[in-house]
Amino acid sequence: MRISDVASIVKYDTIMLGETLGDETIKSHLENSDLMKYLIMEDKDTKEVIGQISLWIDEDKAQINNFYILKKFQRMHLGKAFLEYVLKYLDSIGVKEITLEVRSTNEPAIKLYESFQFKAVTIRKNYYSNGDNAYLMYVSIGSE
Repeated sequence: MRISDVASIVKYDTIMLGETLGDETIKSHLENSDLMKYLIMEDKDTKEVIGQISLWIDEDKAQINNFYILKKFQRMHLGKAFLEYVLKYLDSIGVKEITLEVRSTNEPAIKLYESFQFKAVTIRKNYYSNGDNAYLMYVSIGSE
């Protein structure tokens, strides 16, 4: 992700997630953080944003913080392709363990994660601001 993408990502975070870290925080992460990484999927011709994944990476562990494909691009298998790309990237830099939280009601996302061998390891009760529960999901990647 580039600094020039921040305004779009803040807008899409708000639409897709109902909240955002905001321009200044995301810019600061891009410019100053070795732990936070933001990846976007975009149309190769138009450069239109298709989706976003933000990661927290600490040595051999990673957390997927946000992941979405914009609604008009959903059901085209782009989420699967994007997640596959990100997992290969994480493996290539030596990440061995990945976690994420997902709404317990988000069946399409849960099925996607399970297709990549993520397992729900616990429930976080009332995790989201609207009271929804979250599954904490985990996967081990790479060779031992």
